[in-house]
Amino acid sequence: MDVYVARQPIFDRNMNVFGYELLYRRSMNNFYEGIDDNQTTAELINNAFLTMHLPELTGGGKAFINFSKDTLIREIPFLLPVELTVVEVLERVDIDGDVIEACRKLREKGYTIALDDFVFNESYLPLLDIAHIIKIEFPVVEYDVQRELIKKYKNKIRFLAEKVETREEYQIAYDMGYDYFQGYFFSKPVIIKEKEIDSLNINLIKIMEV
Repeated sequence: MDVYVARQPIFDRNMNVFGYELLYRRSMNNFYEGIDDNQTTAELINNAFLTMHLPELTGGGKAFINFSKDTLIREIPFLLPVELTVVEVLERVDIDGDVIEACRKLREKGYTIALDDFVFNESYLPLLDIAHIIKIEFPVVEYDVQRELIKKYKNKIRFLAEKVETREEYQIAYDMGYDYFQGYFFSKPVIIKEKEIDSLNINLIKIMEV
């Protein structure tokens, strides 16, 4: 059986590859075929970390992985290598005390925390003291709002512009002071295919049961 992972590069201000966002795929079709967030995370971990050789998959850079509320609270990220993993808190996560505590534990253990598709609201305030990176959908959020966020939190948080699709958008984001950049202007997600090892199905079950 074949397994698939899509990867999309993330660049720093010097156009060096900082890491890759790893995306779940069920086939060579380069789009997300929606399934439960928990299952998506579990199968992505199975494919990227257990089937494939992660340092080769990310070129030795960071692996950005999306995590749901349930997988955060169940401490699934602790199964992954701290030096390679960026824990992305999905935008759909309902921020409460359990999520905040889970993220605090991860940071204390050395994991990098990123807030995905960030839109400011008061429930996120505690996470702004924990997170290392804020990811913002660059074409969606008003530029003035982005500038204000960067100005306010630049000294303690790195900012990543997502969905940058044109040279003009990249230049605007660069001038705003973004630290990292991701989007179709640089590269679409590229799908990697490998043969699954039979025993890894057991690992997947264990991940789901943790």
